[in-house]
Amino acid sequence: MAERSARRRRLPTDVKAEIFAKQILDDFEDEVEAQFNGFIAAVVSDLTSRSVSPVLTGFFASSWKAGSTMPIEEDARKGYAPWSSIKVNGNRLAPGQKAYIKQRFPVPKTFKLNSTVFIGNTAKYTPQALFSPKSKVFPYLAGGSGGFKEGLSEKIDRIFRDKRPGISVGGDYTGDTRNTVQTQYQDL
Repeated sequence: MAERSARRRRLPTDVKAEIFAKQILDDFEDEVEAQFNGFIAAVVSDLTSRSVSPVLTGFFASSWKAGSTMPIEEDARKGYAPWSSIKVNGNRLAPGQKAYIKQRFPVPKTFKLNSTVFIGNTAKYTPQALFSPKSKVFPYLAGGSGGFKEGLSEKIDRIFRDKRPGISVGGDYTGDTRNTVQTQYQDL
C-alpha cells in the first residue's frame, strides 16, 4: 500500500515573501545584537587590562562595569578583598606587594540594539585614576596609539563587519581634577 503524504497547504506568494523577509530581518537583528553584546564585553575586558587602565593595586582596573544605568563612583578599595589588603606607600606598592586585576562585575549579555548602554568605573577615585600619567583610557577610546592591541574604532570595525552602528562615547571629566564636571560626546 502506498504511503499517504500530508497535503501541503500553499500560501499566497506575497504572504510567503513577507514571512521570509521577517525571518531574514529577525536573523539579522539577532546576529547584530550578539555582535553588540560581544562588543560591550570586549570593551569592558580591554578596560580591565593593564594595557589600558592605570594600575597600582588593580582595584580601578577591576572596577569597570556595563549596564543600563550609569555606574556610580562610590566603591573604596578598603572595602573589597583582596584589594583592601594590598599595601601601598604613596603612589607605589609596598615591597613584596602585587597588584591584582580581576573583573568584579559580570557583563550582561541582554543588551538590545536600541538601548543605551553605560560603561563606567565604580571606584571612588575614578577621576584621579583617569587623569593619571599611567592611564591610556582616553587614547583607547579615541582609537589612538598606546600599549593596547586595538582602539575602540578598530574594535568597532572588526566586530561590526556588516554595518557600522551609531556609537557615541561620552565622558564626565573634571578639567582641574577637582569637582567641576563636564560631559562631552564623540561619535565614532
